[in-house]
Amino acid sequence: MNTFLKGRLLAEGKTKLVYEAEGHPTLSILEAKKAITAMDDPSLTRQFDTKAKSATATTCRIFELLRDAGLPVAYRQQLSETEFLAPLCDMILLEVVARRYADGSILKRNPHLPITPLHRFHRLQIEFFLKTTKGQCSGMEGTLPVDCLDPAGKKLVEDPLILNPQDERWTLRHSKVPLWSSQGALELSVDRSRILPASVTIKQLEELTRRVFLVLEGAWMQMGFKLIDLKIEFGVDSQGKLYIADVIDSDNWRLKDREGKEVSKQLFRDDHPLSEVEGKYALVARLTEQMRIPRQAIVLWRGSVKDPGPSDSVHCPGVTVESVACSAHKAPVATLQTFDGLLDRYPDGGVILAVVGKSDGLGPVLAARSSWPIIAVCATAKEFPDDLWSSLRMPSSVPLLVAPDVDNGVLAALNILSHRNPAAYAMRRMAIETLDSPSCML
Repeated sequence: MNTFLKGRLLAEGKTKLVYEAEGHPTLSILEAKKAITAMDDPSLTRQFDTKAKSATATTCRIFELLRDAGLPVAYRQQLSETEFLAPLCDMILLEVVARRYADGSILKRNPHLPITPLHRFHRLQIEFFLKTTKGQCSGMEGTLPVDCLDPAGKKLVEDPLILNPQDERWTLRHSKVPLWSSQGALELSVDRSRILPASVTIKQLEELTRRVFLVLEGAWMQMGFKLIDLKIEFGVDSQGKLYIADVIDSDNWRLKDREGKEVSKQLFRDDHPLSEVEGKYALVARLTEQMRIPRQAIVLWRGSVKDPGPSDSVHCPGVTVESVACSAHKAPVATLQTFDGLLDRYPDGGVILAVVGKSDGLGPVLAARSSWPIIAVCATAKEFPDDLWSSLRMPSSVPLLVAPDVDNGVLAALNILSHRNPAAYAMRRMAIETLDSPSCML
C-alpha cells in the first residue's frame, strides 16, 4: 500500500491547504482547516475543532458517490480525518452555481421572486461567477485586475456574475443588484479565453454541474432533505482532463431537513451559535456515509426469444439489464425459480418488464408472486389490440402495470428505480428538464 506524504505547499485558501504529494508529481494532498468563513469578510472567520474532520468526511463521501455515478471527480482516496489525495489540477477560476430554489444572492438579482415559500425552479438554474480575490483574478494569461466597486463605491465586489457565459467576451455584473438596475453594471468585460482552457467549454461545465446537482439532489431526497443550491469548481490535470475539483461539503450548499430547517453553512451566515453549526456539520458528515449507488436490475423478461427488446440499450450506473426468455404458460416452475435467482442477485431490487405476445401469462404470474414492480408490454398489441386484455383484466392481489411499448416501459422502470438510485434519478431528471426552455425560470 502506498504511503503519501505532503511535500511543498502549493496553495492556501481560507478553509484548506494544498500540498504536492511527495514523489508523485501528478497528485496533490488537500488538507482541511478548522476555519469557517462568511460574506468574504475575514473579520467574520471563526473556528471549531471538528470543522476539518466533518468537511473532509463529507467531501470524500460525496466524491465517492459522484465517482460511482460516473462523474469525473478530482479524488483518489481519503488519507486521514482531515486529508485526501487528488489529481493535481490547475483550477478554472469560475464558481458554478446550480439552483433548485431561489435563495441567497439570486433573490437580490431577482427581487420579484417570492421568499415564502421559496420559488422552485422546475429546470435547474445555472449561473457562472468569476472567482476573484481582493480584486484580482489569476487567469490563463496572468493576473487580471477586476477591481470593481459596489454602487456606493466603498466595497470591492468579489466574484462578479458573468451575464453572458456562452459568449466569447464576458460581461460582468454586481451579483447583489437587480438585473434590470444600471447600478449592477460594472463596466468591465473579460475574454473567455483568459479564463477557460482551450479544451473546456461552458456547455461542458453546465452539463457536469447539472449532473452533479441532480445526483446529490436524488441522494438527499432519499433521506428527506431538500438541496436548495450548490456551488462547485472545476480543474484540469496535466493531460487536460476536466475534473469536478476542490471540495464539496456543507460550505458549498444550502440544505434543509424535512421540517424546512437549515443544516448547512447558512446557519453560520445567519449568526446561529457556533455549537449548533458544528453539530449540523457533523450530522451531514454522518448522513453522507449512507449515500451510495445501489445494485439494481431492469429485467427484460420475454415469453419467447422472438419477442422484441428495447430499441436502445440502458446505460445507468448501478442498473444491470438482465435478459430472460422463459414462458410462464409452458414452464411455471422454472419461471418462479428464475425469479428467485433474481431476488438473490439484486437485494436492492429491480423492475421486470414482461414482454409477451398473444396471451400474457407471464405478467400476471410474476405480479402475483413478487413485491418487485412488474410492467407488462404486449408485443402484439399493434396488430392484435385485443391481446392487451390479458394484461389489463386482473383478479385481486395481482398488481400488474401496463406500458404501451418496451421503450416507455424502460423509462417507467428507471423512474421507479430512481427513488433509491441517485444516478437513475439524475439520468431521468436530465432528460425531463431538457423539455423546458433554457430561459424558463418557472
